[in-house]
Amino acid sequence: MKSLLYATDYSPNSVPALKFAWNLSQKLDVPLYVMHVFDINATFISTVSIAYARMEETAFLRNTERLKEFCLEHLAKIPDQKKLITVVAENSIASLSILEKAEEIGAGMILAGKRGSTLMRDLFMGSTASGLIEKSHIPVMLLPEHYEFSSIETIVYATAFEQADIYAIRDITHWASLFGAEIRIFHVSTRDEYAGEDQMEWFKEMLSQKVNYPRMQFELRFAEDIYKALTDYLWEVNADLLAMLEREEHHLISNIWHRDLVKRMKGESNLPLLSIPKSKEHASGLA
Repeated sequence: MKSLLYATDYSPNSVPALKFAWNLSQKLDVPLYVMHVFDINATFISTVSIAYARMEETAFLRNTERLKEFCLEHLAKIPDQKKLITVVAENSIASLSILEKAEEIGAGMILAGKRGSTLMRDLFMGSTASGLIEKSHIPVMLLPEHYEFSSIETIVYATAFEQADIYAIRDITHWASLFGAEIRIFHVSTRDEYAGEDQMEWFKEMLSQKVNYPRMQFELRFAEDIYKALTDYLWEVNADLLAMLEREEHHLISNIWHRDLVKRMKGESNLPLLSIPKSKEHASGLA
């Protein structure tokens, strides 16, 4: 992992994600890029008489200064362009600029808040977060608005017993070990799913061949309401983070874990959510 990329709309609700991103970047000893994407038409809606070039220049200067103030206020640190680097971009679709920057800097993860502090920012961060999850080739971590970071002790990984899950778990262990976190592998078996116990044993065996991490536990539950079973388990184990693979397939075994569940957890869960792309590119992302 070469760096981390954090995206903000300046709202108070994005501050927890900034603090977590900075803490993680220090543990990983990689630079943190702090990014804001503005829409010049929305930003300068009352200054239409100003020439576009001047508007753009003013917007970049204004947001560059605001990002510095944002970091100083919430991290007590002025960006040094080495370990804490500010980035400003203009785009009506924020997620596109964020993804382009992530690729440019070789980011191993994108971090953002789940929602903003106003209706406009709710819509902005909601659409941005969804765009990141759907289009990103690297993991995306979304942190809830009232999240207070202390440490990461328990990570729940929701599995559908796929090969891609093994690579995702392997990647998570690279930074989970920095916190000494326990990883709990969780699966819900439904009436339509065949031989849940056998699949769990197969998955354990396959995982042991690829991943050597001493603090892993496995849990299999039987339920028809997947969302309730998952949220109940998160509460039972006092989870600090939920990790899920972003899936596109809708076949019998994995359809209960597809993107709709990820989106629902994004919107309703009070836990940080780590969404990991199923595409092969994610395999080296967190390492």
